[in-house]
Amino acid sequence: MYITGIEIEGFGPPGADGQRHGSVTLEADGSRVQIPLSLPAGHGAIGARQRMLLLAQALYRTRRLPEFRDRGSLRFAPGLLPDRLRRLSA
Repeated sequence: MYITGIEIEGFGPPGADGQRHGSVTLEADGSRVQIPLSLPAGHGAIGARQRMLLLAQALYRTRRLPEFRDRGSLRFAPGLLPDRLRRLSA
């Protein structure tokens, strides 16, 4: 699966359940998939570490969807991942 876009939306103030709700949208192979996710209220501001955790959760859930299960390895378009992550995955 060749991922060409990543959007992280929401995750504002906690709701009545104490969770911060939002979604991660992935663009891959001409498709868009939006994965709803929640963070506990104690996570504070959404920084780089939290964004990477959300991305990891979204990728895990996407790979479990029947339409994305057999799409091979994950690859990312240039510039989508921070430099230190690109070095680890090369």
